[in-house]
Amino acid sequence: MNVLVLGGCGEIGIFGTKDLVESSDVSRVIIGDLNIEKAEKAVADIDSPKLSTQKVDINDHQGLVEAMKGVDVVLNYTGPCYNLGLKAVKAAIEAGRHYVDICDDYDSTLKMLALSDEAEEKGLTIIVGLGASPGLANVLARYGSDTLDQTDEIHISWVIGAGEPEGPGVMYHTFHMITGTCPQFLDGKLVDVPALSGEETVVFPDPIGECRVSYWGHPEPVTLSKNIKGVKIVTNKGGSLPREYDDLFKVLAMAGLTSPVPISVKGQMVSPRDLLVAHFGTLPAVDIPPEGIHSGLVVEVKGKKQGMDTKITLAGTGSVGAGTALAACVGAQMIAQREVKAKGVMAPEECIEPEKMFPRLAEKGLVFTETTTTIKKP
Repeated sequence: MNVLVLGGCGEIGIFGTKDLVESSDVSRVIIGDLNIEKAEKAVADIDSPKLSTQKVDINDHQGLVEAMKGVDVVLNYTGPCYNLGLKAVKAAIEAGRHYVDICDDYDSTLKMLALSDEAEEKGLTIIVGLGASPGLANVLARYGSDTLDQTDEIHISWVIGAGEPEGPGVMYHTFHMITGTCPQFLDGKLVDVPALSGEETVVFPDPIGECRVSYWGHPEPVTLSKNIKGVKIVTNKGGSLPREYDDLFKVLAMAGLTSPVPISVKGQMVSPRDLLVAHFGTLPAVDIPPEGIHSGLVVEVKGKKQGMDTKITLAGTGSVGAGTALAACVGAQMIAQREVKAKGVMAPEECIEPEKMFPRLAEKGLVFTETTTTIKKP
């Protein structure tokens, strides 16, 4: 298959580009990026005859449509998703191309899902939010739910380790998630809760251990509550390592410095969020710790199995940057090989069968542990 990788030379996208080049079922990979110099450097570094570049501006709708027409599948790693995701999906539908992205902003996800009928009419498979969380988290939640006879609760927790990708797209997304309120599915309905509230401690697999997490604005509560029958609670909580980063985020949000609303600065209108991202961009990147990157994901699915209260816990550790990129790659390849047959704009749990995806993930080193806890009634 031929693939256009939007943002394929970025901090996360580069993992996906390298993986696609190494895949035997991929014949051509085009890095589509506005920064053509960075894209060409990536091509030179990877040094594969499969690889080429094309200057692409997601804000140029017609140019983006034309760039998509020459490939089988479009893979979008650009961000922030709340600004760019909907534009890319609209272009993919007009170009008539299958599409996968890593959208992790709930508001953008809702707008893209609203285009499902249009995509289905054209016979297109468009998967939004197929990264780590959302993405792997959704597929794991579906697996846990399919295992149970009745699903009551889904709790997703993640922690980001030091040394993970931290470019402008990541920073804009982070500040967007922690500003104001975010949706969680509680007691059978979506409610807006204060971002960074609901703090609790979750145990992640070694070598991470106990970590503090709180509510962040992610799509999982919005999509899983719609797609998992009977579920009454769906939450998404995140955290950062070292722990001081969480404290910093709370202070920045409380001070209004993550707001996108422009204010006057020396006669010019500029948003605090833009200033914050610009400032963080001048700081040296956090080095990867000597022990490597250790981010974590824990998905707990609670319900009933054979009449007994049962909890299924699925957990894993590793680089969230690599995991995000590789999950999207697997999705694109599954579409090309017709292992995903559903049509429309969909969240991962709607169209990806866990039993088909897990072996592919394992080949790339993405493995999760499964623990089942049964509470016997007295």
